[in-house]
Amino acid sequence: MRIVSVFVVMFLLSLFFVCCCCNHGVFTVGTFNVRCPVDKTPNSWDERKDRCLEVIKNNKMDIFGTQEGVLKQLQDLTSNGEYAFIGSGRNDFKNEGEFSAIIYRKKRFEVLDSGTFGLSEKPEVPGFKSWGSAYPRIATWGLFKDKKGGRKFLFYNTHLDNKSNDARVNGIKMIVRHARAKANSLPLILTGDFNTLQGSETYRTAASLLKDSAVISETPHTGGKVTFTGYGKSKFTGTIDFIFVSDDFRVLTHKTDDTRINGQYPSDHDMVIAEVQIK
Repeated sequence: MRIVSVFVVMFLLSLFFVCCCCNHGVFTVGTFNVRCPVDKTPNSWDERKDRCLEVIKNNKMDIFGTQEGVLKQLQDLTSNGEYAFIGSGRNDFKNEGEFSAIIYRKKRFEVLDSGTFGLSEKPEVPGFKSWGSAYPRIATWGLFKDKKGGRKFLFYNTHLDNKSNDARVNGIKMIVRHARAKANSLPLILTGDFNTLQGSETYRTAASLLKDSAVISETPHTGGKVTFTGYGKSKFTGTIDFIFVSDDFRVLTHKTDDTRINGQYPSDHDMVIAEVQIK
């Protein structure tokens, strides 16, 4: 009887050990175009900010890239003290204009280094446009340390141009070059609103360095395929918001959160979310 009891205890401990190992280092990453604060009722920022916060809370986000958010929006999304953000405004590389910010859970991650650069022929000059882009475009990067286990990884986030294909292609090439030089064998994540569909040259350029998390997810994608909704008026028929990861990551799940809150949209894009684990 005593031998059986010892066996049961050992079996339960082994199960606990396996479960802990399986969940070790898992975190939730996302990309979320929060839409700049220019819309009127029912999609003004004052009305939408609580919807955005609900999406973040419901998905238990650990770290995610944002697009279009200006300083006030980013402050609203991190005002509870649970999250912080890195990034700079595209107009002056300080606080003016839209950010491509990275929001992260402070208890989970530590920022070791970070920066923002322009996607242009003069990447060090804020507000500079190139290749026929409609707006100045930027990328933000951060070197993060996971406080659970101490692993380090690089995270890039961007918002590519909505008008010029040349600007999108050249912009993503700049990011890939920057990431290759910076990564030095570190695990790497790239998120963004690419303003283009799978299969485009822009997408293929990103895929030359990294893997689309939707493609390598170990469980089938859930939620919608169309990530830009335009508050229900979009003509896009596929995904334009992506999470790319290096081979250092397992992707456990992948989803688009296309739920509506009291019938209303949090943003004109739905959040794309992946549960990942550094191998």
